Amino acid sequence: MDEMYEMLRETSWKNHRKDKPFMIESNLKEEWIDVFKYWLSIGLVWGFNPKDLIDEYFRKSDVVEQRYKQEKQLDFESAKIAGIDIDGVIAKYPEHFLDFINRKVGADLKVEDLDEYNIYEALDLPKELTKKLKDEFRQSGEKRFIPPMEGAKSFLEKLKRNGYHIVLLSARPYKKYKRIFADTKEWLEKNELVHDAILWDENKCNRLIREFGKNSVQFFVEDNLENANDIATTSKVYLIDRSYNGGKTHENVTRVNGLDEVIQNEVGG
Repeated sequence: MDEMYEMLRETSWKNHRKDKPFMIESNLKEEWIDVFKYWLSIGLVWGFNPKDLIDEYFRKSDVVEQRYKQEKQLDFESAKIAGIDIDGVIAKYPEHFLDFINRKVGADLKVEDLDEYNIYEALDLPKELTKKLKDEFRQSGEKRFIPPMEGAKSFLEKLKRNGYHIVLLSARPYKKYKRIFADTKEWLEKNELVHDAILWDENKCNRLIREFGKNSVQFFVEDNLENANDIATTSKVYLIDRSYNGGKTHENVTRVNGLDEVIQNEVGG
């Protein structure tokens, strides 16, 4: 920061003050390079390499472009909006996380064995170990490699062709693990999963309605029973039937076996 201040002192940046009678460009150039050298040293201290620089530049650019697109360019007023959960709906999760655990500890966990949504309670593993593995899973970038759910690509494309704005919803903790946003964007692009916006919030329903209005939201697709029942008090919900979401559903919740049933109900064949 001190080097930045030295660079600023070589310029006339205060609008309320008279300009300097002259500016020495060579001084400005030297201070500019000092800023760069200190900035570069941060990466050297942490062992970052040139590939990290290039990769993170473009990953962050994708995130900024997505934010600009959904906040500045897209018109969601009077649009038909479909709120689509990511994990468990279009991403094959928790299957991929269980595969990750199996590789790390030599277990043989299967999604069919899960009988509740809270994975820390559902797994027959010490909670601290599961939390440690979940942290490693998030930090490692494994989310880039989650297989998409069967039919996810055609499901989203059919919604788009039928005039829906697709808003993807996730409770992934991207504020704590900042790479999650870029990992998710990379995953979406790699698997050609069309979408208009991504919202990050544990209270997905309220967030979507707050952002775009109750009348615009046509339906949600969820895999969490509790979330589905909460959302159903204000909107129509499709609940993807999974081993971990059994139980009584609200009258506005429709259980389906897959995304093709959602398409059949909403747009036909």
